[in-house]
Amino acid sequence: MKKLLFSFSLIVSTIGFSQTVPADSTPVRVKSFEASQSVNATKLNWSVVCFLQYAKFVVERSNDGINYTIINTFQADRLRCRQPFDFEDKSSSGKVFYRLKVGDLDGNFATSKVVAVFGKSKGFDITAMAPTVVTSTAQLSISSASADKVMIYITSMQGVAILNKSFTVLKGNNTISLNLSSLPKGTFVLSSYNSEGQLKTKRFIKQ
Repeated sequence: MKKLLFSFSLIVSTIGFSQTVPADSTPVRVKSFEASQSVNATKLNWSVVCFLQYAKFVVERSNDGINYTIINTFQADRLRCRQPFDFEDKSSSGKVFYRLKVGDLDGNFATSKVVAVFGKSKGFDITAMAPTVVTSTAQLSISSASADKVMIYITSMQGVAILNKSFTVLKGNNTISLNLSSLPKGTFVLSSYNSEGQLKTKRFIKQ
C-alpha cells in the first residue's frame, strides 16, 4: 500500500495579528533551557522559537522535583523572542529544580525539560528520560553536583539484568543518549548509581 504524504500550514491568530506557521513547527517552543549556579544566585538561560505576536513565560522552582511554585512571569513580543533570555534566582539554596512554561496569552502552555542545581550539597539526579515509551533511542537528562562517573543498569520488572554501562558526567546538567533498540518489548527499570553509591531510578516501556 502506498503512503500518502500531506503538507499543510497552521494559521495562528491573536487579536489584530495572524501568522502562517510552517507545518513542521509549533507556535511557540523551548529550544534550550539551562541552569548554572554562582556564589549568590542561580542563573537560568533559555531560548525559544516563537510565531506568536506575544508569548507568555512562567518560571517555576521546586525543592523536591514534584511540587513547583511560580517565581517569575512575563510576556515578550516576537522581536524579543529572537534573543536569548536569562533570569537570576537569588533565593535558591541547596538542591533546587527548575522548569519553564511558555505559551500564548490564552493559557496554552508547553513545559520545558527540568534542570537542577545543587548548591553546596553533593549528589546527582535523573531529571528526565524522554521518551518514556521507547522504540529505539532515549535521552537521559542527569544533573550532578560535581564531575563524576555514573553506572546505568537496565533490568526487567522481574529483576533480570539486561544492560549496564558507565558514563562520565560533568558538573551541572548532562544529556546522555541511550541506544535501547536491542531490548525486547516490555517494561523496564533504569537504575543509575554515582561514585558515592547514590541511587536514582526511572521506569520506561520499550515498544
